[in-house]
This record gives sequence, C-alpha cells and structure tokens, in this order.
Amino acid sequence: MNQAALTALIKERFDRLPRQVREVAAFVLDHPHEVAVLSMREQARLIELPPSTMTRFAKALGLSGYDAVREVFKASLRSHGSEFGSRAQGLVELHQRIGEEALAMDLVQTAEAQIRSFASGSTMPAIMRAAKLLSAARDIFCLGLRGSFPVAFQFAHVCEFFARNVTLVDGAGESGIMKLMHQPSSRDVALICSMAPHSRRAMSIATHLQKAGVRLVVITDSASSPMARMASEAIIVPNKGASFFDTLLPAFLVAEILAALMAATAKINIKSQIADTERKLWGVGEWWGSQGEEAPALEPRAAAPTRNRRRRT
Repeated sequence: MNQAALTALIKERFDRLPRQVREVAAFVLDHPHEVAVLSMREQARLIELPPSTMTRFAKALGLSGYDAVREVFKASLRSHGSEFGSRAQGLVELHQRIGEEALAMDLVQTAEAQIRSFASGSTMPAIMRAAKLLSAARDIFCLGLRGSFPVAFQFAHVCEFFARNVTLVDGAGESGIMKLMHQPSSRDVALICSMAPHSRRAMSIATHLQKAGVRLVVITDSASSPMARMASEAIIVPNKGASFFDTLLPAFLVAEILAALMAATAKINIKSQIADTERKLWGVGEWWGSQGEEAPALEPRAAAPTRNRRRRT
C-alpha cells in the first residue's frame, strides 16, 4: 500500500472511528512528515494520547500495528528526491488551466499568506528568543548549504556591517570550517538554515557544533526535522507553493528580521559602526563610483564609420 492509498482509506473510514482514534487519523492526515520521522511514542506525546491508541488506529485500518503506518510514510519520504519532477509537471498543468497571469498571482498570494502567518502562532516568539541568543553570543557561525546557502549568506552579509563576531561557513575553499573545528564553545551560537531534504554535510557540521556546546538557532520547514530537534531555538517557516521548487522567501525574511533586531539592540554606536564599514568599502573601491558622488555616465559608443563602396556597374 502506498501513501495515497492509505490516505484514501483513512478518509473513507474516518467518520466510523472512535473519537480518540479519529484524533490519530487527523494527525496522520495533517502531518505526514512527522509520521515518517518521529517514533510512535513521540507522535503519541504530540497528540497527547497513549501509544495504545496509535495501535488501535492501525488495526482499525486492517494493519498489524502503527509501525506499518509509519513504513508507508517513510517509503514516501525516501522517494522525496523525485518530488521536484512531479511538482514541475503539476506547475505545467496549473499553467495550462489558469494561464500565466493567474499563476503569477497565485505565487504572490501564497507568499503573502506565508508571511502573514508569522504574526500568529509560535513563529514570532521564536524569532524574538533567537534574536536574544544571537545578540548575547561570543561568536556567531552562519551555515546553510546547497539551496539554503543564500539565507545564511544574507544574514552574515548584513550583520558584518556592524558586528565583528560573525563567520560565514562557505563551502568554497572551506572558509570558516577550521574555526568551527577548533574554537566553538557554549558561548557561541550557530545560525543554520536547512530545508528538506537536508544536506548530509550540514547535519554533520551541526552535530559537531552541538556536541561542542554551541547553541543552534535553526530556520527550517518542519518541527520534526532533524535540525529542529537538535536546535536550542527552531524557527519553522512555510516553503511550499505552486512552483516545483521550495521558496526561500519566508526564510529570508526571518534572517533579515534577526539581523535587524540584533542591530536595533546592539550595545554599540550602531550608526558610527555602519558608517565606518561603508567608508572602508568605498575606500577599497568595492562599490562603483566615489563616496558621495554619482557614478560617471557611460560615454555613448561612437557609430562605426561607413565605408564608401564603389558602386558596381
């Protein structure tokens, strides 16, 4: 039985299940990722029901036990690598049904809803707590590999205008790795962005940091993700939409809010620090033009001279 067939069976029998067993059914339908990655006891604790109810649910579906339910969802998760392909086909079909403009508006409206969701639930309190951890850190390590790298880079890039304790762990030339290997302590914090499917190397680095006592602030897409479960503070962001790829927009916003909160609460002359950084960037010619001056206008290219050609007779 695959996940689609099992989900259909749960829906078909849902109304005939006892009340507590229906709570398990609702959890399974609403949280397929958690069903795959969490143990039966962990799931029972989340639903606030005894593990025996999980077993009753499985038997009501004609299965031997709850592990059989988990195996179906685990098999689906293992096939996640092909998900982008199937979602790409869905994107094409959606475009065929509603057209380009409606598809673009759907993406915009989904992004708006995802960002509005920050104002409710546990997201904003988690951001506030994470900002305090980062502000109090001796050193801050920023990690994001593969598709998550831009979020870590943006946070580090903005913070480096006023902070001198931020290290971006970049795969190019292994920059930052040696500092991670030798210097981490319980006074440090790592900001990590990691979305499913999680980078094996990012998991390895995060595990090393956790063992060294470093507190982890994790931006991720599920409370049950392996990164979230080892985090001191996990910030859960939505990342699914109509397109075949997962959006980073909510994760970017979280990183920028964290950077802004750190700047707003910094115990330094933030204006002077940022102005000094800008002067140095102008001084080394990092930006186009000169400080306080407009960039020179480009001279129009002269028209190529025309050659007099002798007319053939």
